[in-house]
This record gives sequence, structure tokens and C-alpha cells, in this order.
Amino acid sequence: MSALHNEDILEIYAAASAVEAERLVLLLEEDGIEALARATTMSSFPAGGQHLVLVKASDREKALKTIADARREGAVSDRGEVL
Repeated sequence: MSALHNEDILEIYAAASAVEAERLVLLLEEDGIEALARATTMSSFPAGGQHLVLVKASDREKALKTIADARREGAVSDRGEVL
């Protein structure tokens, strides 16, 4: 994520696991979206969603579509949550 410092970065999804967060990052990157998985220790996130997926603010809508497609197609579970 080379251009991350030039644009606002958003936490857009709390994944059900680290594996799912990393899988989503790979899927997002396949769609041309720079993404990052980050673990957090905050307990306020839903569904054990301590594994966050971050993208640039300008990529938010495209990223959410990719995530929705991944969930629908079974690439990741439906236990994560959009933030």
C-alpha cells in the first residue's frame, strides 16, 4: 500500500478470522484495490472481528462490492461485519 499516506484509510470490514482478512486482501488486490489486514485488540468489534480490512477512502464502495461478492460466493464466511 504505497499511496496510503496520501489518502484517508478506512477500516471497512471486521473479518471473522485472520485467514479471512488475508483472503479478502488478496481478493481486493485482484480487483485493483490496495488493501491491508490489521489485527486489533479492541473488544468492541462484532463477531470476534478483531481482524480488520482497511482500504483507501476512494476505494470504499468498490471494496464493499468485492467483499459482498466474496461472502455470497463462499470465499469467506458471512460471520464478518461491514463497519
